[in-house]
Parts: sequence; structure tokens; C-alpha cells
Amino acid sequence: MSLLSERQLKVLVQVVERFNLSGEPVGSTAVSRSEGISVSSATVRNVMAELEGLGLLHQPHTSAGRVPTASGMRLYVDYLVATGQRAPNGGAPEWLASLSELEADDVSQLARSAGVLVSQLSHLTSLVSTPGLAAARLRDVQLSWLSEHRILVVLITEDGRVFNRVVRMEEPVERNSIVWMRNYLSELVTGRSLQDVRRRVRRELAASESRYRSYMRRALALSQQVLDLATGAELYVEGRLNVLDFSELAHDIARVRDVLRALEDKERVLDVLDRICEARRVQTLIGSELDLDLGDDLSLIACGYYRDGEQVGLVGVLGPLRMNYARIIPLVEHTARMLSKDSEELNSSS
Repeated sequence: MSLLSERQLKVLVQVVERFNLSGEPVGSTAVSRSEGISVSSATVRNVMAELEGLGLLHQPHTSAGRVPTASGMRLYVDYLVATGQRAPNGGAPEWLASLSELEADDVSQLARSAGVLVSQLSHLTSLVSTPGLAAARLRDVQLSWLSEHRILVVLITEDGRVFNRVVRMEEPVERNSIVWMRNYLSELVTGRSLQDVRRRVRRELAASESRYRSYMRRALALSQQVLDLATGAELYVEGRLNVLDFSELAHDIARVRDVLRALEDKERVLDVLDRICEARRVQTLIGSELDLDLGDDLSLIACGYYRDGEQVGLVGVLGPLRMNYARIIPLVEHTARMLSKDSEELNSSS
């Protein structure tokens, strides 16, 4: 922003905000009539030409006004963040009320519910990652017998997360052996991290089978299947079809297909989310910064949420380049704060 004069910055802000509202190129006459712009339309036209020369504005047609480029939008978002010119808590008290009403004993379920609500409130696509269990310490394990070959396994972590899977057993399991298996596994996992438990289970399985009773061998085989599934982070995408409302994509079915396919690539999206939120504050990626090969007209706003001082997941909103950043940024920020068990983690980093 230091590269721009005060007049250039004011004109850029007006062009961006008018474009975000209308989606149409912005002319010099409209900008000259804006509050805080005390120069003629001819002067504004010259300033807009300067901004175009800097790569911050673009003129789609010779007779049209200007629209911001991805670089121009980046400068605008940085200006909003630097000056604090954002709508407090998203600019809508009902957002605060709706978010505060979310309840769940399990942080993963709470995060997923928050993602649904954020998509509904923003009318955009929300992305929520929930923590993997690799480093989590386990508080308990529960087993429920469904049939001789199907067992429901529930892992409960010390920070309140719940992971459950129905596991198919190759060998039949009698109902009356479930209690023995549960007690054995509970002693094996309680107070240990999932990583430690996985290593121990592998060692136990590698030992001579003659050392174990039948129910112990089955319990170990059962736990190995569950542990292999429970380590990775989960990604929940809500409001996928909202991309059809993005004016940038509405008439380009091929691009809509590309965006939807990209959202299905869990590992790649998680990589982007991890990169955006290494710092403890809300972050915005614009256009090619997304690194998803989706063009220059999409943006992602995301923020990490914390438990016991550690980042355990992220919440974000994917939308068009033309979105109301002044409202969406605080919405994402407040949602992350709500999901953080200790809100001071976010307050201290804002």
C-alpha cells in the first residue's frame, strides 16, 4: 500500500467495493461521486489508468469501466485488515446468536455443524477440517457387538473427540467375548497417544500368537483396523452447489466441474488449508495464491481453531474474487474463536 498515493488508494477502494456490490465494471463518474473523492471524473479516470498500469485494475472492454485484478483485490484485502475496516463480528448480530447456539460434546461434530451454518450465513462454500487423532491421547475405548463379524468401535480422546467405525472381522467374534476384548483394549490405550498405541499394537501382533488368548488376538486385529483409519484429518465441504451462484462461473460449466472436482481432492485442499493458517490469524488467499489451478477469480478465507494451545483444525469460506470481505473475514474469524476451547488463543493473536 505504501506504493500508492492516498488518492490512488481511495480510488482503488471505491472501485473494488462498487465492483463487489454490482459485479459490473466501475466507471470514473460513479467513483467521482463517492464520499471522500473530491476530484473530477477526468482526474479519477487518470488515476484509474495509473492503477491499471500498476496491474491493480483491468479494463475488460475499451468503452467499459474498470474491474479489480487479483493483485488489486489483494491490496484491498490487506488494506481492510491493516486499517481494521471490517464489519464487527460479520456485521450481523444474528450470526453471533446462531454460532453461539451451536452445541456438541465432540469438537469434530461441533466444527462440522459450524461449517454448515457458515455456508448458510455466507451463501458461499465452507471448508472445515477436523483434527486427526494421531497425536491425541485416548481416554477410553468402547465396543458394541453387532454380529459375529461386525463390531462397532468407539474411541474417546482426552479432549472430548469421538471417533467411531464399524469393523468387519474375518474371524467370528462371540458376543460374550466383547467385554474381555473391551477391558483388554482399554488397558492398552488409556492415557496413550494414538501414535503410541499403533506402535504397541504392531509389536503385540508381531509377537508369537501363542502368547495370547483368542480374544486378545481378535482385539488387537480389531484395534489395528480402527487405528489405521483414525489418524488422518477430516475435511467437510458444505454448500458445494453455491459455486453455481458465482457470477464468474455461472456460464462456464467446465469451470464449475473443475471447482467441484478440486473440492473432492481432500488431501490437496487440506494442504492449502494447512499452508494458509500457519500463522495464528485469519488469512486470505486470492486467485493463483490458492494453488488449486482454478484461475484468478476465486478466493479463500480461513482461520485455525485451537484446543489447549494447539491448532486442531481450520474453518474457511471459498467464494468468488468478488465477495464481501468486510463481512466474511470477521465471520470466519469469529467462528474459529467460537470453536477454540480457549478463546484467548485467538484474541492474543489478532
